[in-house]
Amino acid sequence: MTTTKIQPVHRSYGTARGWRIFIYVFGPLLIALFWSAPFWMLSGDWNALRIGFTVGMGLFGLFFVYCLYETAKGRHIITDTAFVYAGTLYRQELPLEAIKGFRTDQQYTHILPTSKAYPKIKVGYTSEGYKEIQQWLAEHYPNLDEQEQQQEEEAILLDDTFGRTTEERETNLTQTRRVASALNTLGWLTGAWLLFLPRFYEAAFTAGLTLPAVAALAILWHRGTIRPDEQKNSAYPNVSVALLMPALGLLLRELLDLELLHYDALWPLAGGAAALFGLLLLLGSRPFLQQPKLRASVLGQVALYALLYGYAATVAVNCVFDEGPAKHHTATVLRKHSSSGKTTTYYLNVTPWGPRRQAEDVAVSEEYYQQVQPGARVRIYEMPGRLGVPWFTVAE
Repeated sequence: MTTTKIQPVHRSYGTARGWRIFIYVFGPLLIALFWSAPFWMLSGDWNALRIGFTVGMGLFGLFFVYCLYETAKGRHIITDTAFVYAGTLYRQELPLEAIKGFRTDQQYTHILPTSKAYPKIKVGYTSEGYKEIQQWLAEHYPNLDEQEQQQEEEAILLDDTFGRTTEERETNLTQTRRVASALNTLGWLTGAWLLFLPRFYEAAFTAGLTLPAVAALAILWHRGTIRPDEQKNSAYPNVSVALLMPALGLLLRELLDLELLHYDALWPLAGGAAALFGLLLLLGSRPFLQQPKLRASVLGQVALYALLYGYAATVAVNCVFDEGPAKHHTATVLRKHSSSGKTTTYYLNVTPWGPRRQAEDVAVSEEYYQQVQPGARVRIYEMPGRLGVPWFTVAE
């Protein structure tokens, strides 16, 4: 490969100033914290737990000692003959003529060699002059991510299964990308609607049920052009967001709002729905499955979408669209508590009711949780389930 002639240079880049200050301020504090932690324990025998804790804290402290030294000494150096990384524990040197190109991700720029005889060097976004290094690489070497995508797009435009002429193939590819983009945008909106603004309840669930099915049909209709999975540098449009986000929104909303009484009758139904949905995706993805390098990614993500949608869709149809007669029960609130994570779930612990033979938690909304106090009576509706899987909800 011929590269642009490189002028003699000698540039050195350490850790970016902001990160240096951060490490210099907090590094010593963390070292002191970890190395002093064993002495906070109550005096007593040096049993296995205490010894293990001391060793662990010592190792954490040593790690931050390394971070401090690496921040002070680690450097990326560009000379007139090589790109060098000089670190605390090792040194890597890649001759300029042996650089094949570079790839980027959210945290690093990876400089790749022409042969395994030379090392790969990565430059982190915390490095001094990170943008300058990226610009230097772009001026002298190919971006392998862009090159790979361009090569795949050229292969698509040479494939007469996508159209009779190059212009027709370009038009079809552009239209397909618009379809995929629109479906993915709707996927984000539907997932957010279900999770954050579940108003017009049945409409939200209908959207969550419908959009993944429409995306699967789009894959089947545009067979060999739309991928079900997302892969970096692929020139093929994909509908991964349209498949994932609505199903994920359904699942999370169900976990927050709906509770099943028994799961035995659910699994065959959910398994059947997952199998049908997965089969539909696989039928549309056959051209990609025939390519060995794509097969694992496609199969893995199709399995994920099928299992997620199969379960979430079955529960949604069974509960949200249940029109069967309800059985009314009452129970007394014994206590209440909440569980916090990325979202907060609120629970009332209530006395036995109906088919429940012991005190158990029931999930409620935050507003109802604030209103109800221990000792209050709550109404619980037991529902038969549209698909025959019984479930219940607390009347609020």
